[in-house]
Amino acid sequence: MPARPLLYPALAATALLALSGCSMTTSAAPSTPADHSWLVTADATAKELYVNNAVTGENTDTLDGITLGTHAGSVQLGGGRIAFMDESKPQLDILSIDSSGKATIDQHYAIPNDDGRWKRAGWLSTDTSRHYVAIGSDFDDSPDQRVTVVDLEKDTEQTADVTTSEVTLATTGATGTEEVETFLVGDPLRLVVTAGGHLDAYSVSAIMGGDTHPAPVATTPLNAYPHGPIVNADGTVIGSDLATGVQTVGVTDTGFADSQFSSYPQASVESYRPRMAPDGATAVGAQAGATAKDAGWDTIPAYLTSASTTSGKLISVSLGSGSFTRVAVTPDFAAVALTSGTGDSLVLVKKGDDGTYNGEQTTVALDPLKNGPVVGQPAGKASVRFTAATDDGSSVFVTRGGEGQITQIDASTANPVVTRTITVPSDLADGGYLTTVDSEVKPYDLSGR
Repeated sequence: MPARPLLYPALAATALLALSGCSMTTSAAPSTPADHSWLVTADATAKELYVNNAVTGENTDTLDGITLGTHAGSVQLGGGRIAFMDESKPQLDILSIDSSGKATIDQHYAIPNDDGRWKRAGWLSTDTSRHYVAIGSDFDDSPDQRVTVVDLEKDTEQTADVTTSEVTLATTGATGTEEVETFLVGDPLRLVVTAGGHLDAYSVSAIMGGDTHPAPVATTPLNAYPHGPIVNADGTVIGSDLATGVQTVGVTDTGFADSQFSSYPQASVESYRPRMAPDGATAVGAQAGATAKDAGWDTIPAYLTSASTTSGKLISVSLGSGSFTRVAVTPDFAAVALTSGTGDSLVLVKKGDDGTYNGEQTTVALDPLKNGPVVGQPAGKASVRFTAATDDGSSVFVTRGGEGQITQIDASTANPVVTRTITVPSDLADGGYLTTVDSEVKPYDLSGR
């Protein structure tokens, strides 16, 4: 893939955290049940992954030698399990957390790399039954990509070569290849990939049967610059956030239904990385507004954008200006950590009556990053943050890149407050990656985030 333009508000989309031997300042804890809700953190530089109690902050386990791929993120499999890429191998890992917070890698699957082309996974996806996981490549400037499909029940894997098309890139106007997103949808099950101006569907049964160069069984047009897969919880609607809006396509027994496209309400310099909300139908992401090429980081408009896979409705609300994290989404609100020219805050936006996140906004002051961006100076080397929330929305977690800390916010009341600071052994130089795992919550997002 070609180098993508730097997006200051996406500064938090980088490496990972650590939580071994942590120390904490404590106060009243939120109400999330302590026996099954966990904060999973990883530090790519230290090659460690940590599990902490999402209520008390207590470290319950540490796994060494893991470089979690932050671009692909993790996929929730239910029952206290997640799937993620360990890019140092490379391999797909299935992590299981028991009721005491102990973590094990139950299954792992090597990703073929005999030619040495592998740098990182592009996107992960699973199907509605959590029977399969697909791992797509992200080979720079090449139409020749590959996808590994894993059958978790049969404990087998197969890799297929797929060919994408070169297009006129929405970001530069040059000819090149776009990012390859993956989906596992349909009945019979199909692997769908973004393939340069179109979506291509392949038979999963053919791939698992050993077809390493499958032919598409269906195809449909897709607009320019896919940069964040969208799929509803039922796997009946898929799509992507694009250069100028959001396009979704229905999934049928034979391929695809008609698509719908909605333009972003505000001009955008980059598409956002959406998450599926717990309703299983609304994709929510933080997004940067358009500015002049040499605009300061503190003048870049920040928006929260909600896209309905049911109605096609697309709504953006202003969060202010500055650099921001990937969004965390709960049943009642979405959360974005914003660094502005005047300070840092966590912005909570309530879910509206129409299902989009466009309601009342609440802010929680955050201590500024010690090496945060400075007004009038480039922000490329400044410290950044990452954000996650428990599934019930009672706690939000925000990292402090470069300082080895995670701020925990109690969001269970009308007046959210900082609950504690969890100190970790590494400095989280790249801002960190966080996710939460609740063994009693049925997963609703089929894509890695």
